Amino acid sequence: MKKTLLLLAILFSAAFSLHAQNDESTPTVSAGFSIGATTGTHQGYFPVAGGVHVKLEYPVADQVSVMLTAGYTFYISSNGYNYDSNYGSSGEIANFIPVTIGARFYPVNRIFVQGDVGASFNLNTADLYTGSKVALLVSPSVGYAFKFGSSKYGLDLSAAYDTRIEKSAPSNIDPANYYPYGSFSSVVFKAAFRFGL
Repeated sequence: MKKTLLLLAILFSAAFSLHAQNDESTPTVSAGFSIGATTGTHQGYFPVAGGVHVKLEYPVADQVSVMLTAGYTFYISSNGYNYDSNYGSSGEIANFIPVTIGARFYPVNRIFVQGDVGASFNLNTADLYTGSKVALLVSPSVGYAFKFGSSKYGLDLSAAYDTRIEKSAPSNIDPANYYPYGSFSSVVFKAAFRFGL
């Protein structure tokens, strides 16, 4: 984990250094949400995935930006989730904090392709639902960056595949019935309001 954090720090420092040489670019911050469907091992028990995120986009070259993202993601059980102060909760929800760094490329106009990698931190007690408190997170996406009159404001719409990589279950265990095995993966739609700094 220390090596991963060191790599993230080096990449982010490089992004700031490169930006200093590119005076015409403008960094932006965006905040938004995601909603979608779980895929793979846990799709039967946790079919719905979603979350909220904050993203810093730092342009480093023509049509290329470095991205730093942090947020909160969740997976809701098939019988839903409800909390009542008098009766407690019903259903289950798996909670994670993702922190990633990545690159965004604009190959045509405002269309972008993005790839992020980082760490996913398990918020559930006693490593419930997963085998690791911290796991590798990978998230490729494609989308479109709308502008509102000026380049300082806009809306990013994208489709992404997010996967929290976990160890596979031994051959004698069905991972669908035993939480600590199998990756949490999802296909999600993301929307984020963007503004320039």
